[in-house]
Amino acid sequence: MLYLLIASSLAAPSGFKVTKNTDHCELSLGPALGNGVVPMRAECHFPDVDVDKLHGLMAAYGDHDLYWSSIVSSDVLRTDGSRTWVKQVHQAKGISNREAVLVMEKDAVDGGFRYKWTLDNAGLEPASGNVAVAWDDGFWEITRHPEGGVKAVHQLAYGPGGSVPGFLVRWFQTSGLTAVVQEIEAYAKKG
Repeated sequence: MLYLLIASSLAAPSGFKVTKNTDHCELSLGPALGNGVVPMRAECHFPDVDVDKLHGLMAAYGDHDLYWSSIVSSDVLRTDGSRTWVKQVHQAKGISNREAVLVMEKDAVDGGFRYKWTLDNAGLEPASGNVAVAWDDGFWEITRHPEGGVKAVHQLAYGPGGSVPGFLVRWFQTSGLTAVVQEIEAYAKKG
């Protein structure tokens, strides 16, 4: 029954193929971009999450390492108007840590906000043993769900850089994305 409710209220955009459904999310993969990166998308209904609390978590760019196990550190470098540069270190089992400088912005959308980022690795010198991320563009769009709670849409196009076995890429596109949405939902539910 729950699966039917999720499936009826969420739909992958044109060109995206559904790969997995969880209790609260539908995950999909899009067509490959020109650089070969395949975008991932999760459309979720978090019925027990307060939308204002989730907005606060998303906007606290320097705290992202508190919510997501895949982020080792998230340090604000500078802010210029509505744009904030954040250096993050990403981790995944079996590969070297990845480093990225992301330019993050918050834009108003109908009924909420979109927290978006793009890669700006100019001048980045990764720590010894780490690898610079090759591509990292994405967003979280957070709005009130008409049935209560939060509607969260997360889309990510991520090229890890360096050499990564195909099975790890495929793992992240399903299980890793599942962990990302489950971790933020769980963190937002904390008192």
